[in-house]
Amino acid sequence: MAFRGLFVGIDRYQSPEIRDLSCAARDAAALEAMFADTLGGQTVLLTDEEASLARIEAELERLFNCEAGDTVIMAFSGHGSETHELIVHDTGYNDIPATSLPLDRLQEWFSRIPARRVILFLDCCFSGGLGAKVLQVPAVPRSLASTEVRLQNGDGRLIFTASGVSEEAWEFSSHGHGLLTYYLLEALRGPADILEAGRLSVYRMLEYVTARVKAAAQQIGKSQNPAMRGQIDGGFCSPL
Repeated sequence: MAFRGLFVGIDRYQSPEIRDLSCAARDAAALEAMFADTLGGQTVLLTDEEASLARIEAELERLFNCEAGDTVIMAFSGHGSETHELIVHDTGYNDIPATSLPLDRLQEWFSRIPARRVILFLDCCFSGGLGAKVLQVPAVPRSLASTEVRLQNGDGRLIFTASGVSEEAWEFSSHGHGLLTYYLLEALRGPADILEAGRLSVYRMLEYVTARVKAAAQQIGKSQNPAMRGQIDGGFCSPL
């Protein structure tokens, strides 16, 4: 069994109409370093101009060649769109459907990865106002209920999102990370209250992250409730 990882973070966008972020590239770099140091294996880090649509698609397709016993972890930090896409470095504001990564396509690729366990962290959002990690698009948004459908997964697959589908996700500029990533990194360092026989349960980790993100958002007068979709049969423990 081997570990494979793909980590994408985008602060700088090619289109001047897309607002830059301040912590997304650092989110991806920190998560890649943490998982690579902990689990070894093969990891790919794509930030800013490296995170083009073609490059991200190519790296996703490489994951189709992993083994059935492998564990795959992916993370994306950047803008989502109101029309259910992940916004990449070279997304064109006036042609979002053709130049971004729709959740439909991501879901299809996600299901085609043969690894027994696949976990995806999305530190972005698909709804919200100024300052949130969402791109407000010129087209009329589709129902957010359909975002929920696109993020559902079955056994052996987990998707952990920074917020509910109708909520905003926020950067924690004073700490240099998005709220989700900041507390995910804290959890991965293994606080004693979530360790089980020296190992870190994914489910305990996500409970820890959820509670702290909700509390931190409330402190700045916001509502942000991370959500988990899918399940890993029998649980999964990440060694520290």
